[in-house]
Amino acid sequence: MGIDPVTLSVVSLAATAASTAVGVYSSIKQGEAQSAALKAQQDQQRQREEQLRTRAMQDEAARREELASNLSTIEAIRAGRGLSQTSPTALVIRDDLTNDAMDDMRVSRLNILNGAESARQSAEQAGNAASNALTAGYLGAGRSLLDFGTSMAGSMSGGTKAPKNMDALRNTGSKF
Repeated sequence: MGIDPVTLSVVSLAATAASTAVGVYSSIKQGEAQSAALKAQQDQQRQREEQLRTRAMQDEAARREELASNLSTIEAIRAGRGLSQTSPTALVIRDDLTNDAMDDMRVSRLNILNGAESARQSAEQAGNAASNALTAGYLGAGRSLLDFGTSMAGSMSGGTKAPKNMDALRNTGSKF
């Protein structure tokens, strides 16, 4: 008492279909999970960019306040000694101090903004990778479906012995 070839064929078809369904589901879910993780990374990099841009503005404001305080202190010392604020020496000291502070301010701002630009680029790359991961998940699912279709076409055309009369499959309880 052996297994009927039609029953064996139906069982094999059902197993292949179930395996394909699991592969499709798994591929899509994996792509979605990778995409979600990369989108979270993208959001973190965008936040970092905003934090660095804010820090650049705060740093510049603090340095301007420090410059104004230093200039006021120098003017107060000169005034306390009875020295002219408009003498060539006073003006040179003021200009040198101002120029040095402005140079330091620009360098600091550029360094911070370079970090912000790096974070922006990282966010963009993470967004692209998220899109690619999602696409890869769906492509993997499509490949599984294509493989299933190809194997079914092959089995129906004589690759494996399937019943020539498909009516034999009607009463098997299979959806296939």
